[in-house]
Amino acid sequence: MPVDYNLQARIAYLKWTDAEEADDAAMVRLVRDYAKGEHPTYLTPRQQEFIGLQAKDADHLYAHNMCQLVIDAVAERLVVEEFALLQEIELAEDADPSQWASTWWEANHMDAGQDDVYGNALRDGSAYIIVDWDALEQAPRWSLNTVWDGTTGVKYQADPDTGAALFAVKKWQVYDPYNTDNNGRTRMTLYFPDRVEKYISTKDSNDGIGGTQWEEFKDAKDEPWPIPWLDRDGTPLGMPVFEFENPGGSELAQLMPIQDMLNKADLDLIAATDTAGFRILAVSGVPPKIGTDGTEEGLTLSPGRLLRFTDANARLNALEAADPAAMIATSKYWVETAAGITRTPQYLFHPTGADQPSGESLKQQEIGLIFKCERRQAVWGNVWESVIYLSRKLYNLYGAGAIEDVALACQWKPAQLPVDPLATKDTESRVMKQYVDSGVPLATVARKLGWTEEEIAQLEADQKKAKAEQTSMAQALLEQARTQFDQGQNPAARDMFGQESVDA
Repeated sequence: MPVDYNLQARIAYLKWTDAEEADDAAMVRLVRDYAKGEHPTYLTPRQQEFIGLQAKDADHLYAHNMCQLVIDAVAERLVVEEFALLQEIELAEDADPSQWASTWWEANHMDAGQDDVYGNALRDGSAYIIVDWDALEQAPRWSLNTVWDGTTGVKYQADPDTGAALFAVKKWQVYDPYNTDNNGRTRMTLYFPDRVEKYISTKDSNDGIGGTQWEEFKDAKDEPWPIPWLDRDGTPLGMPVFEFENPGGSELAQLMPIQDMLNKADLDLIAATDTAGFRILAVSGVPPKIGTDGTEEGLTLSPGRLLRFTDANARLNALEAADPAAMIATSKYWVETAAGITRTPQYLFHPTGADQPSGESLKQQEIGLIFKCERRQAVWGNVWESVIYLSRKLYNLYGAGAIEDVALACQWKPAQLPVDPLATKDTESRVMKQYVDSGVPLATVARKLGWTEEEIAQLEADQKKAKAEQTSMAQALLEQARTQFDQGQNPAARDMFGQESVDA
């Protein structure tokens, strides 16, 4: 039965307009706002005026932004080091997939681009790499794409039972300053394991980003439709869209309510400190002075200004400001809560120069973040390996290559902070002393700590030299003490040399 591509495009489009997907797009836009520090301010206009935060046409007036830091704390520790062969086999350099993986990685600028992949996935919940063939460069091309936000982006459809990729859809609005014919229309590309279908909304049906009617589209006149995505033997090359799905969804989903509470606590603190620095005055016994507009005229106060009242019953008092200590504690509480639910070390929220933990305290704070990073290394490492696998197939198909089909493993730099070598050496010394004191041979302890045989031999030689020096020094001190005793200069040496030496 022939495939009805227009029908399949219609089905894909209907999935996009589903209410649930509209909610997902709204959530993506929201987390992006929070990451940028654009948070709602929960104050009345009067409160905003009082603390001086009003601005014309401003919706976002204050933010103590923790959101971007939570994302960066993870993304900065995710660094791919290399792609290594799983089996130790000898391959020619032009057939070694690990060597080609490094070449493609650098050619696609992933030494810096990977940070954008992880940052987008941590923020939005997913990010995508689309792999295709660059005929000009004769190399696989990796394009970073973001998740659908209601205007542009990618949506990935997987089988709910098996998790296998069914298709992916990318949509965007056309804007071309050199060819304005299609400006304002919507492009849609559907990616399947065996083909790529391109559509554009018809001119009379486009209503913004959501076109209701689609027609086939070709980037070049000789381009087939649909574009086959097949190997030489006719088998599908596989999905060219790879999803970097963040385990648990967006990192900001649980943080946003805490972020709102911190902003509110900070605003309360600002208001309290404002009144503490410039107290509110209360006047009693004096009738209000009403202006020509019918409103009460306020007092203009400044340092050194003298207030004079002619009424003997007038009293001027000041309202005592609230103690800000409790409000400071409240703000700290929300910061600590944010650190707990996101497993971000608390010291990262402290200003530079503040007291920072060290030693065991630092290790305890780092545990949650390290585990979170290592989990993403395991998940996203598999995705990078799949990207390399498809790139190899494309190179062998279009680049006339002969790269061996052998398994690669994505190797990451350690997620934990670099270890202080002096602290490590001190720890090894204490461990070694404890074992030696308990009777374990020094060489055995050194081997347990990973020392080489050359280092152990040098250690034993140093130990023998130290013992020889200690013995020689002890003998010299003993001879000196005997001489002093014999000359009557050191009577306290009686116990050392015995009664016979004294009698002599």
